[in-house]
Formats: sequence, C-alpha cells, structure tokens
Amino acid sequence: MNAPYWVLDTGALVAFAHGVEAVGQVLVDVADIGGTVAVPAVCLVEAYSLLQRDEYELLKMLRRNPTVLTLPLGVDLDHRDDCPGVGSMTRHTGRVGAGHAVYAALITAAGVVTSRPDQIRAVLGPDGQVIEV
Repeated sequence: MNAPYWVLDTGALVAFAHGVEAVGQVLVDVADIGGTVAVPAVCLVEAYSLLQRDEYELLKMLRRNPTVLTLPLGVDLDHRDDCPGVGSMTRHTGRVGAGHAVYAALITAAGVVTSRPDQIRAVLGPDGQVIEV
C-alpha cells in the first residue's frame, strides 16, 4: 500500500455525503497524481451514525473509489495493535474518530481533511497539514 496523501476524518466524510465540493476536489487532486486517500474505519462508523439512511449510498460510493483505502483498526496483540495509539490520540482530540484519524495521519505522514481542525491540531500542532471542510 502506498502511503496516503490525506486522511478523511468523520467530519470530512459527512461533508462529502452532504455535497461539500472541497472533499471531492481532494479526491480528484489525489487521483490525478495516482495517490490514495485513507478513511479510518472508526471515522467511517462515526459518519454512518451521523447520516440518514438515504445518505449511506454516498459513503458506499466513496468507499468503492479506487483512490480511497479504508484503514482497519489493528487489534492483534502480537503484531499490529492500534488500540493504545488511537486511545492516546483520542485523549487529546476528544473524539474516537478524530483520534483514529490523527493516529493514521501520524503513522503514514499524511495530512487530515476535517471539519474540526481544532481537534486535529491538538495533536498535529499549528503546522500540521490540515484541510478544513
């Protein structure tokens, strides 16, 4: 897997479902250079919890996009256990989805697309790569 250029957090996923063009533009820009965008599984679950059932199809369409990679939450105690890292990031961001998004951004050196830059910057700092949507 190539490292993603951007991580879409919960707010970015909801914004996409609500037709915010900036999220689509990020996808187009990354696709144009043959890159990828990551969607943490926790953010995906949170986004579904905030959307109406008739909006689910929009996230399904996003997930089928070859530019988009869904990042699972690793829970293997002997190999890849993301839980401590995501938990630690959640303590700083205030939301589990934001914690997973920041953790994913840190381990892949990606930026974060978000509707709540304050939560993301709590970890990435003022110079972190953040696109507000």
